[in-house]
Amino acid sequence: MEDIGPKLKELRKSRKLSMRKVSEASGFSVSFLSKLENGKSSITIKNLIKLLNFYGVTLADIFSGETARKISFPREERKKVDSPESVTLELLVDETDVEMEPLLGTFKAQARYKDPIEHGGEEFAMVLKGEFRFEIGDTAHHLRQGDCVYFQGQQSHSWENLSEEEGSLLMVITPPSV
Repeated sequence: MEDIGPKLKELRKSRKLSMRKVSEASGFSVSFLSKLENGKSSITIKNLIKLLNFYGVTLADIFSGETARKISFPREERKKVDSPESVTLELLVDETDVEMEPLLGTFKAQARYKDPIEHGGEEFAMVLKGEFRFEIGDTAHHLRQGDCVYFQGQQSHSWENLSEEEGSLLMVITPPSV
C-alpha cells in the first residue's frame, strides 16, 4: 500500500513551502498536515482532491517517476490510497501528461464518501461489482453491476456501496484531476 503522506511532504518541500503556508492557503490545520505527511493520519477523498488541487497536481503526478512512458500497468504495481471512509482508490495508469485518469474505487460493505466531491472535467463510472447509490446534485441513482454514469465532474456527487460485501467502480476522469 502506497502512503501518500510522505509524497505530499516531498512535494511541499520541493516547492519550498512551509507547513504553515500550506495550512493558510488550503484551510487544513498544521497539525493535520503534519500527521498526514508523517503517515499518522489518513485523508478523505474530498480532502485529498482539495489538497491535490492546491498543489496543482494529480495522483499520477505524485506517484509516477521520471521513466519512459509505459504501455502496460500490472496489478501488483498499482498505487493505492486508502481513505478513512473505507474506500481505496487505485491509480490504474500512473503516467503524467495523459488525457484521462482511470481509477478503480473499491468500497467496503456499506462504505460511502463522507462528503460529496467536485472536480474539474468529465467523469465516466461503471459498477464492476456490487450495488451503489450515486448522488449527483439532488438526484439519486440506483446502480447495479454493469450500470454506468457519465457526468460533469464539477457537479457535487457522491457514492455509497449498498451491498453487504465489497463493491467496486471503474472511474475515468478527463482531464486528470484526482
